[in-house]
Amino acid sequence: MLNPREASKTPFSSRVAFGIALLLAGSFGLAVAIIVPNHPAPQAGEKNVAAADTPVRTSLAGPEKSTKPLDASMDELVRFCSQHVTTQRTFVVFSRGTCVVVNEPSADPLADAKKKLSACADPNTPFIPEPTAEGDLIVSFKEPVFQRFTRDEISKLAPVLEKLAPALLSPAESVAAGKDWTPPDHAKVGLLARRRMLEDASSVVPVKIVRAKNRETAAR
Repeated sequence: MLNPREASKTPFSSRVAFGIALLLAGSFGLAVAIIVPNHPAPQAGEKNVAAADTPVRTSLAGPEKSTKPLDASMDELVRFCSQHVTTQRTFVVFSRGTCVVVNEPSADPLADAKKKLSACADPNTPFIPEPTAEGDLIVSFKEPVFQRFTRDEISKLAPVLEKLAPALLSPAESVAAGKDWTPPDHAKVGLLARRRMLEDASSVVPVKIVRAKNRETAAR
């Protein structure tokens, strides 16, 4: 069940789109999905401060060393989170590119992030692909959980996703959509984002905790 907001005609800056994604995913606890034909929606259960990028553990050899086209760009993602971190908002980044927003104060941001990530671990979970004025795309889920794709990443992924997207549908979605249905472009990226998020929820390998410098973070 997929419903990208592709009909939106109003451009958003990265900051505004990010805020909207968090508002929709976090405040209302519900994401809109890309509507696969005849498939009903599942039940949905200031100024920036400098960031302290706290290393956790990772199975990755390095953020930019992988040549796999479907891998997330970790350096770019951490930079993005660092630009939006505040004393009230911490980011936990996982190995497949999923970011979880944790409200401060938090005694254990990593534990809080794992709970939010686990709450999204459903193959049919809905998502919102929100384009920015710069051509990037933020894909958010029913918790304050998201993946971000830059314009360059989207361009590189396009030919791969053209062939791969149908395989990223859940079994129920595949049956409902039929063999001739093709997701819209933003939905294709959203499907990849969901697959990455599900992999993060399954393996749970944190890479960075991005927290304001005036807060202490215990790495685990």
